[in-house]
Amino acid sequence: MNITEAILKQRKVLLVALIAIVFGGIFSFQKMSKLEDAEITVKSALIITQYPGASQHEVELRVTDILETAIQSMDNIDNIESRSMAGYSEITVNIKTSLVSAQLPQVWDLLRRKVNDTQIYLPQGASHSMVFDDYGDVYGIFLALSGDGFSNEELQDYARYIKREVLLVDGVKRINLYGEQRNCVNIELSQEKMAFLGVHPYKVVELLNNQNKIIDPGSLKLGTDRVRIASDGSFHQLDDLKNLLVSGSGANSVYLKDIARVKKDIVEPFSNKLKYNQAPAIGVAIAMESGGNVIKLGEQIQERLDELKVNLPVGIELNRVFYQPERVSSAIEVFMINLIESVLIVVIVLLFAMGFRTGLLIGSGLIFTILATFIVMLSFDIALQRVSLGAIIVAMGMLVDNAIVIADGILIDLKKGVRRQEALTKTSKQTTMPLLGATLVAVLAFLPIYLSPDATGEFCASLFIVIAVSLFISWLLALTQTPYFCDLFLKGKKYSKDENDNSDPYSGKFYKLFRAFIKYALHHKIAIITITIGLFVSSIFVFSNVKQLFMPNLAYNQFIVEYFLPDGTDITTVEKELSELEEYLLKQEDVMSVTTSLGATPARYTLVRPFTNNKSSYGELIVDTKDYEGTKRFGAALQDYVAKNYSWARCRVRYYNPISSEYMIEAKFSGPDPEVLRSLSDKAEKIMEAEPTAVMVTNNWKNKVKVWNPKFSQAQARGANITRSDVSNALACATTGLPIGLFHQDDDMLPILLKTKVDKDKYVEALENTPIWGNNPHSIPLRQVVSDISIDFENPTIKRYNRRRAIMAQCDPAKGYNAPDVFVKLQKNIEAIPLPEGYNLEWLGEHKKSKDAQDSMGKFLPLAFFLMVFIILLLFNNFRQPIIILSVLPLAFIGVSYGLFITGKAFGFMAILGTLGLMGMMIKNAVVLLDQINLETKDGKDIAHAIIDSAVSRMRPVVMASFTTILGMIPLISDELFGGMAVAIMFGLLIGSVITLVVVPVLYALFYKVSTQNIMNL
Repeated sequence: MNITEAILKQRKVLLVALIAIVFGGIFSFQKMSKLEDAEITVKSALIITQYPGASQHEVELRVTDILETAIQSMDNIDNIESRSMAGYSEITVNIKTSLVSAQLPQVWDLLRRKVNDTQIYLPQGASHSMVFDDYGDVYGIFLALSGDGFSNEELQDYARYIKREVLLVDGVKRINLYGEQRNCVNIELSQEKMAFLGVHPYKVVELLNNQNKIIDPGSLKLGTDRVRIASDGSFHQLDDLKNLLVSGSGANSVYLKDIARVKKDIVEPFSNKLKYNQAPAIGVAIAMESGGNVIKLGEQIQERLDELKVNLPVGIELNRVFYQPERVSSAIEVFMINLIESVLIVVIVLLFAMGFRTGLLIGSGLIFTILATFIVMLSFDIALQRVSLGAIIVAMGMLVDNAIVIADGILIDLKKGVRRQEALTKTSKQTTMPLLGATLVAVLAFLPIYLSPDATGEFCASLFIVIAVSLFISWLLALTQTPYFCDLFLKGKKYSKDENDNSDPYSGKFYKLFRAFIKYALHHKIAIITITIGLFVSSIFVFSNVKQLFMPNLAYNQFIVEYFLPDGTDITTVEKELSELEEYLLKQEDVMSVTTSLGATPARYTLVRPFTNNKSSYGELIVDTKDYEGTKRFGAALQDYVAKNYSWARCRVRYYNPISSEYMIEAKFSGPDPEVLRSLSDKAEKIMEAEPTAVMVTNNWKNKVKVWNPKFSQAQARGANITRSDVSNALACATTGLPIGLFHQDDDMLPILLKTKVDKDKYVEALENTPIWGNNPHSIPLRQVVSDISIDFENPTIKRYNRRRAIMAQCDPAKGYNAPDVFVKLQKNIEAIPLPEGYNLEWLGEHKKSKDAQDSMGKFLPLAFFLMVFIILLLFNNFRQPIIILSVLPLAFIGVSYGLFITGKAFGFMAILGTLGLMGMMIKNAVVLLDQINLETKDGKDIAHAIIDSAVSRMRPVVMASFTTILGMIPLISDELFGGMAVAIMFGLLIGSVITLVVVPVLYALFYKVSTQNIMNL
């Protein structure tokens, strides 16, 4: 007894199961996790160490190198990147992508222990190293809090209030605020008053530190009680600080306010700032807990924000910069439209091809399959997101294949006059294992992407899972629900004979034409094979003209404008120029809003967001447009506009891409000497600049910057009783301020900065005469303790890759070109640059990401191929028929090549996946056809008749399955991410159907040496 016989005897059980699938599927769809993109663990950590006053070379050798050496001893390290700047070390530790995400917490614990153990080897003055293993978190909701007429301090208070309240919402993991301007207390000393009153600045510093220091005074015993002694000497009000008594010369004391101006201010220069439509703003970035439903979370957060608005003054606004719940909701709406379109297309095709009732019952199987897939996805916590939604659409056409085979077999048997109960089970008995094997083969085609351990594999993993689950469910339902529904709906005499009382199901005109064509093909089998090989060879030449692209951009109605001024530029200059550009953008018809971020990327609000860390010469604009067409149209026009009007800046428009690097083409030179590295990079950049298809040529070390260098003289300073630290402290007071303590204000701790007045009109001259205080009662000018003052040039940043200094020459492809095209043109010339001993060249950028992704997937292609072959061998138990199937697989490339060329779609990673899936579909069709030939020969037919009859009998199922898949893909053609995959499958399957129905029978005749000389007479 097979599955179909068993289930037809338990019809009520099956009916209850189908009803449960309907309600369970709807429930699961409502409850399952919904995201924009698959959750990917960013296997990177950031180690930041401050070393104030040190040059970039001192930071590199005394901090970065020591930390890197300790970290390098860990297992599972893929690479270590670092940048050393004046007073700042930043190390990025990238873990091998093959490491299971569940093991990461243990790796991060080990990393922290390594870093902590190294702290004793860091120089005095270096801060404790901070390890951030969550900087890759995605903040799916990014809001900008703005208020016209409100001060920065007021905005900060309201932002912190919102953060405190929204953190209580269930499902919120973390909230970060961006763009807060750090407050401080400036004490600006008057040199003249200090000299007149005999006040030494070191005494002021010492007094402030002692007064603000908290010391436990102990406790005392009062009777039977132990009472704590309070110590309240800290500064809480600004007046406390102003009224601090400072000792002068003699026995006199003066107030601090008598010798200094004490005021609350903002730390300058600021490190970052945010604006929304030109108004000052603070960013509120909200991250969701893992596995949550972002749509539901968005509703809860919005509900809480509506409640909070009652407590906010009029004029305070929360603007959506990036709102993932809205985007996910929109994506699901589009998915439902695409789903309905695909279902309607499939059903309509079936209605015309197989009749009204048959079309409806097969279409109902499609609905049941999708709903059952939702149940499994909820059970295994598979989120509904960009890739899993696409997987359902991709699988749509394939889901009816099994049902078409079973339903068509039942119809044919009924028409032949086979007894009804036997007709309902006969086809399933014959095809259960072939269909299962073919389904497994189709699933295995997507296995390599699931097993791929890198980020691309993790991003696309749900593609395999959803397709595997849905195809297996479709096989199960084809053996159960399809026969059951056939029994319910296919009643009456017309299903046994036609109107002419003819029981031959293949007597129609179309079948006769196809039979004649198959005979002709078999008679001219050598010519058919020759034509096929010719088409295959021509497709290889056509493919050379197909665009190559690793990953396409995503269809967002938003893009980013990155704005780099030369390193060393003050951030206020960036702010001024971006304000002008922002004003221009807000006047454009396509632009809805503009968010300006200064100094860094505000938040990783989407996984596909390009990210720039703290950089004072950097700013960016997040531009919202009306729609994606506006993004493409205006983004291209804006790139031309900034190239003309902001030629002194490196300004580029960037779009959202699933797998992106800083630049699409990057040539990395590594070695010991910074000057040699710059020379190598310069040569590579000149080659890039000479190539017309390359634009935005630069390097990641950027330009050298000015450094004001007072050369400290030990001899002169010793005579004046001055130390190097005295000089540094004095210069800090004259410039950005010398931190000397903390001022406690409510829950804030504001740094106290000691400053001295400097003549702004003669700034450099004033600095050269900065008063230096040592242990002397009087100051001396800086000129007397330095041998010379010069302005030099230095590398602002020293970057290293795996503990070696490394510089990258970078560029992007020009408009109308893809990275692989430009890479091929540049590769030979750049690799021809002579490298000194100890120096290496490595290609990064899109080339490396694409190569790594394909290599990771390629590792498992042999496994998938072996499993496919093994299953086919199990099905046929011989070698010739598997060889026939495998020999037609490369022919799928004919349709892929011509399809991509005709439509203009690029051959990228998703198109590769589509091609793999296409091969699985072709194997499935070929398996069913060859199995039918075997059945025919077992029934006693000669091989020639069996080949012809099998091809004719499988014609309608193959054509219907192919057309439903092809037409079901139509909604995906316009999708930026899945368009290439859809075209590869559609055109490949179109040609693949011909190959299955014509080339496979011809090959069978050749392999089994069937005489076809007189076949036209059969």
